[in-house]
Amino acid sequence: MNTERYQRQIVLPDFGAEGQRKLDTSKVLIVGSGGLGVPVMQYLVGMGVGTITVMDADEVSLSNLHRQVVYTTNDIGRKKVEVAKERLGLLNPEISIIAISEMLTSENAESTIGECNIVVDCTDNIESRYILNDTCVMLDKPFVYGALYRHEGHVSVFNHQGSVSYRDVYPDDSVNVQNCNEVGVLGVLPGIIGCYQAMEVVKILTDFGDPLVGKLMVVNAMTSEHHTFFLGSKKEKVEPTNHVENKKFQTMSWEKLENTDLTKSHLIDVRSAQVFDESHDSRFENIPLQMIAGFEPNPNYEVVLVCDRGIATKQAAAILSSSFPDIQVYQIEGGYQVLAQ
Repeated sequence: MNTERYQRQIVLPDFGAEGQRKLDTSKVLIVGSGGLGVPVMQYLVGMGVGTITVMDADEVSLSNLHRQVVYTTNDIGRKKVEVAKERLGLLNPEISIIAISEMLTSENAESTIGECNIVVDCTDNIESRYILNDTCVMLDKPFVYGALYRHEGHVSVFNHQGSVSYRDVYPDDSVNVQNCNEVGVLGVLPGIIGCYQAMEVVKILTDFGDPLVGKLMVVNAMTSEHHTFFLGSKKEKVEPTNHVENKKFQTMSWEKLENTDLTKSHLIDVRSAQVFDESHDSRFENIPLQMIAGFEPNPNYEVVLVCDRGIATKQAAAILSSSFPDIQVYQIEGGYQVLAQ
């Protein structure tokens, strides 16, 4: 190991040569080499993680280039992982980069994840994400989660040191999660979130700093606001009585809402104030997701949550259920998207 390459981080007193040695002997799997995967790859390669496996079946396309800045116009049509291995090998030839031009599936997940110390979730494929989560739980591997939605990015560390898994927070794997092609994304946002993911990987591998274990960080690119929500620990998720546990993450249809006595219910729309002002059900109060941790429900009331598609309400439900385990929390299934169909 050429210590001159890493001298700027080795001189940090709380990182030092021991931190660098830990990176050098680590194996990281990055699932997805797109908007999130690119900055994760670049910084982990640059910082000297010994073995990096990159898994992605996609080819470079013109629409990738505004955010996936390791690729160039001349790379269009080539396999992303092959280009990434070639280009990042020039950045740091001292480390091993393994390129797997496949999607993560139930058939290859165990063998691929089993070879690494930690997994970085940079995919926007919801099926692959649940396979990744469930395999990490089975093999007791931590994974660093990152996700984008319009102007917002999320980062967390799942399945580490007794923390919750992705499925604990988002138990419904039938939801249709839109990707960047469908909802759009500003080119710089994946770079920001991917850098946060890379930092979480480094913290876990080197015991440096305070990782986002049992926490969800939400970054709003439009306002530069950062909010961190506590998701609780695995112990807290497993040990409550069946009565309390079964109350979490229950759904309610719009039809059922119309036939429900709402006199003792908090109806909350967790979308941003801007989106809420454009259109909303007048029965719902607007408390954006970033502010839901500060909400204190009446202990004798139920809580009914709504958002665009039923994704943000899963996070809000997890936060409320963790802080107020005796409160009944419902989510409007499919959100406002159901009404638009």
